[in-house]
Amino acid sequence: MPRDGKPTRDKILKHSKDLVLERGFSGMSIDMIIQRSSISKGTFLYHFKTKNDLATSLMDEYIQQDEKERVKALKHVEGIKDPLERLLAFIQVFIDAFEKLDAPFPGCLYASYSYEPVLFDQEIMKGITDAFHRWEHTIDGMIIEIEQQYDSVIPIDKKALALHFTAIFEGAFIMSKALNDAKVTANQLKQYQNYIKLLFKKPNPQSKA
Repeated sequence: MPRDGKPTRDKILKHSKDLVLERGFSGMSIDMIIQRSSISKGTFLYHFKTKNDLATSLMDEYIQQDEKERVKALKHVEGIKDPLERLLAFIQVFIDAFEKLDAPFPGCLYASYSYEPVLFDQEIMKGITDAFHRWEHTIDGMIIEIEQQYDSVIPIDKKALALHFTAIFEGAFIMSKALNDAKVTANQLKQYQNYIKLLFKKPNPQSKA
């Protein structure tokens, strides 16, 4: 009976991701992966023909996990009727997750790949772009619903406000590591949440003549 190779493949992917976040993709070698995964070169080549093959599989898995987190957060808040409260609760899901960290978050593969775009084919880079757009459209959709029931205190750029959510993660991951502070991401998300609260107010019925 053939052995199930999934645990080995998963182990290779895990250690490869760690190495990319530590060294960048160009700074990671197959020999490093082999050593850290405690496997033979033949075993590595059985699962991944080339380093580029590994790059594609690594990003595919990362995108799938990222999408699961987005969908899970949406399901968590789908029962909240008030659109502003729904967006605030959506942000809170991630605040709660990052407040539990005892060490800085290791980083984001989207950023790591984007720093070295010439190493990857267009399909990989398109996958990253699409992933960012999914997060943008999620927040943008919530903002549109908020604007149907609330007035904005100041003019807002919905696209910029929606992208701000993801921008916090990318910037906070870097700052968290640089400052050796595990709470940077959660604290920045709290500020974003507070900003959202200040941006919108219920319309005054008396103002509608």
